[in-house]
Amino acid sequence: MELPQYTLKPSTNRMVIPWILKLLGLSVLFYAGIYFNVKYALKTEIPSYVNLLIFVFLIVLIGAQAFIYHIKFGKYKFMFFTNRIEFTGKKPKTFLFSDFQSAELKQGLFDKMFNTGSIRLSKTFDIGPISNVSQIKSYLEQLVQYYRASQQKFRQAEQQVSMAKELAAKPAPAAAPASAQPAPQPSPTTAEETEK
Repeated sequence: MELPQYTLKPSTNRMVIPWILKLLGLSVLFYAGIYFNVKYALKTEIPSYVNLLIFVFLIVLIGAQAFIYHIKFGKYKFMFFTNRIEFTGKKPKTFLFSDFQSAELKQGLFDKMFNTGSIRLSKTFDIGPISNVSQIKSYLEQLVQYYRASQQKFRQAEQQVSMAKELAAKPAPAAAPASAQPAPQPSPTTAEETEK
C-alpha cells in the first residue's frame, strides 16, 4: 500500500459553524411556530417553565448536533500522493494529476471569518475548507510539476528502450555468398621456385 506524501484535514470549525447557524435559525423558526400557534390559535400564553423547557431542549439539540458534526467532519482528510489526491469522507473521491488544468482559490464569507479557503481543481473536486490555502496551492503545483517531469522522463526512457529493441530486432547484414567472392590471387613466387 502506497503511503501518502502529505495528509491534510479540513478546518472542522469552518465546516461546523455554518451548520450550527442553520440549526439555530431553524430553532428560532420552530419556537416562533409554537409561540404563534399557542398565542393565536389557542388564545393562551405559554407558561414560563414551558418556555424554559423548549429553550433547554433546543440548546441540547444544537449542542448534540454540533458534537456529531465535529466528529463526522473530523474524519475527512485529503491525502496527497505522487500522482493523485484522494479525499476520504462522505463520498470518497480521487483527483489524478494527469487531469490537472489549473488551481483556483475560492474564499467565501465564512472563509474570510475563519481565515480559510478552498482550492478548486475541477468541477467535481475541491480541496477545502483549509487553512494556509496559498501555501497548499503552491505545494500542489510543485507536486503536479514533479509528476509531469517524471512522466516525461518515463516516456523518454520507454522510447529509448523501444528504439533499442527495434535495432536489436533488425537482421544483421548477411555475409556475401561464396560465388561472389573474388578468387584467391596467386602469391608472388620467388626466383628459386621458378627454376625448379
